[in-house]
Amino acid sequence: MKYFLVALSLIALSGCGTVTTLSSSDAEIASNLKKQNSGCVSVPRVYSGVAYNMCKLNSNGSSIYFLPMVGVYLVDSVFSAATDTVALPYTVYAQSQKGSLDL
Repeated sequence: MKYFLVALSLIALSGCGTVTTLSSSDAEIASNLKKQNSGCVSVPRVYSGVAYNMCKLNSNGSSIYFLPMVGVYLVDSVFSAATDTVALPYTVYAQSQKGSLDL
């Protein structure tokens, strides 16, 4: 049961905007958002998970798969905001050193 909960937690975190932006390279993040025709020009490193989710929501809304995902992105944004707050010391430093991620 313990391993099941760990596996379930890892699967849930793999889709989290914060985990995606902190564990992926800048090129991977930019490529992913460009594939989805996001209207975003840049993603700040501070609260990057929430910004990433908002960029995904700002993507091509005419897709048949978009509407069911709106709720997922909104719920994920709540959890991403909490995780982004924990990661704030690192992301503030990264923002001051590297600036925002340009798409």
